[in-house]
Amino acid sequence: MADNNSAQPAIKWRVVMTNYPHERLEGTPDYWDYHEIKVLGEYATKEEAVEATKKKMLQMGQFQGWADDVDDEDGYFHGGPPYSTADDPDGALCEDEHTTLSLQEIEVKKKSAAENK
Repeated sequence: MADNNSAQPAIKWRVVMTNYPHERLEGTPDYWDYHEIKVLGEYATKEEAVEATKKKMLQMGQFQGWADDVDDEDGYFHGGPPYSTADDPDGALCEDEHTTLSLQEIEVKKKSAAENK
């Protein structure tokens, strides 16, 4: 008989920002070595993580003017994460690096009743 109090994994969501060089810089020193990953937050539900990602995208200048139209229901903003500056149809060549905001599903082991004692 299974123990109903045994530890069950819980699913959480993480919002991650990744910066990496623009493709036109390929071949330059350290191109393949450079990337920066930053965890922006962890959330209990996917919906909370999506909303946090949208909020962050709206705060970032790299997305303004092309991805931040919250009124266009068929637009980039409402497509949901991942959001990437590489998708900018006009300005992607102006930046030396791209920024991507994405979600990661993470599994967190819940403590069993015995472990909480």
